[in-house]
Amino acid sequence: MNCLWEQIFSKKEWGKYPSESIIRFIARNFYNAQDRSKINILELGFGTGSNLWFCAKEGFSVSGIEWSKTGAQRFEARMKDENLSDKIKQIEIGDYIDKLDNFEDESFDAIIDVASLCCNDREKSKNIFKKAMKKLKNGGKFYSSALSKQIFGYEANKNDFFEPTNGIYVKMGPLRFDDEKSLKELYKELKCINFYTQTLKNNEIINDEILIFEGEKSPTGGGIIKNQVLENE
Repeated sequence: MNCLWEQIFSKKEWGKYPSESIIRFIARNFYNAQDRSKINILELGFGTGSNLWFCAKEGFSVSGIEWSKTGAQRFEARMKDENLSDKIKQIEIGDYIDKLDNFEDESFDAIIDVASLCCNDREKSKNIFKKAMKKLKNGGKFYSSALSKQIFGYEANKNDFFEPTNGIYVKMGPLRFDDEKSLKELYKELKCINFYTQTLKNNEIINDEILIFEGEKSPTGGGIIKNQVLENE
């Protein structure tokens, strides 16, 4: 997987800006902070850093883990060019399952995953998530986006982790696919504060569908507050 994303980031200009769902998540939870520099945000699999760049531009302190050295180098260069390097607290290059150990427990106000954990099978995803939760403060927020089983290219006979041969996720390696039940089960240790989908259709074919889970670390454990569906055709 490391080699795959090295190839992708070295050959392709990746997105430079965060999705609207990330902007809403950060704004809703942290824009009212009296001192944004004291809000620590960790991203699992930050790619070329568009989400962390946005968080830093908004005054928050950022950390991240990324497999690709090329992706991390692009992020650090951009931060330097825009005089934001002082917002970076800690960057680790490698596998989350190992690199999470290098972060202090209960040190983050938010952990975000933008369709990165879904590059792991379900069992490994569970283990990564458990480690990540140790790094999140009580009351801290968690954001994760994952791929829906409704997407064109998903094949039910291949279970939920395989390399697609059709659709927009071809040549992106093995991917984990979810539905609402399986994603909430994966993150059941959290209180679910929001769950919704973003769907792109063309002539009734679902080209892309992203499931978005937002949760809160709570001593009382899981639960559900609300659900939304956002559909763009």
